[in-house]
Amino acid sequence: MNNIAKNHQHNGKLSAALVSVFINVFLILLKTFVGVFTGSIGILAEAAHSLLDLTASVLAFWGIRLAGRPADASHAFGHEKFENLSSALQMVMLGGTCAVILYEAIKRMISGFVIEVTWYALAVMAIAIVIDFWISRYLHHTADHAGGSAALEADALHFISDMWGALAVVVGLALAGLGFKIADPIAAVAVAVVIGGTAVRSGVKTTGILMDKSPEEMTMAQLESILTAQPEVVNFHNLRARQAGSKVLLDVCIELNEGTSLGRAHEISHQLSEKIKREVPRVSDALVHAEPACGVEPHEEQGHPGH
Repeated sequence: MNNIAKNHQHNGKLSAALVSVFINVFLILLKTFVGVFTGSIGILAEAAHSLLDLTASVLAFWGIRLAGRPADASHAFGHEKFENLSSALQMVMLGGTCAVILYEAIKRMISGFVIEVTWYALAVMAIAIVIDFWISRYLHHTADHAGGSAALEADALHFISDMWGALAVVVGLALAGLGFKIADPIAAVAVAVVIGGTAVRSGVKTTGILMDKSPEEMTMAQLESILTAQPEVVNFHNLRARQAGSKVLLDVCIELNEGTSLGRAHEISHQLSEKIKREVPRVSDALVHAEPACGVEPHEEQGHPGH
């Protein structure tokens, strides 16, 4: 991928993160006003959720901006993991918000509360549901178009959890309007459960990437298939891959016939590296090391011990 295409993708991700910031500011103002006016803990919980989403969107913008920096002396493999760090921080914040909402909801259940259900409260939440769905799809589409973005995907998770939470609040308000006031704090608990589930699922994935977990099995199978299909490669071993942001970095040892010249071995290694990056676009760096096959004839064995 040339630098122009990379810059275009990077700018697209930054623009999406900025749109997310502005949408969250709008939702915070709208939900806070209606929540305070009606006294609904469910709506105020959603306002707090949107405040968290705003911070998450700012973190996403920060992570994407730093991840776009080229490799330098202190970060020889690039800065892509800043996106994963941004995602991890977002998940920690989700967990904190979950705890606060649970505390407030349970306190209201015990001590009692006053709530006024109005048509505009329901209308505001309905608008929020539509906006959350749209922005989540927009962020997912932008991330996919850019070849993946951990920060944008985490931000999209915030919005989709916000949408499910808003649906729970609408149900709670409707039941409260029919006389079941307890439904409002119960809806807030449902919001907290959705937020907590999102934080755990995304947090596990992000932690795996920060700990250099290998890519999913499909990607590893693609890499093995490319190596096996190379005619002059007798065998390969020590295939190792890790993720940084949305990219994959790998190294592998290939075994060639003992009679292969040093120049030809270098040429094969270079061609194989370029082929891997071309056929698996997620791979941004592929280090291929060649060594003699120790008496194994070409295509006699296609195993890959050590992987």
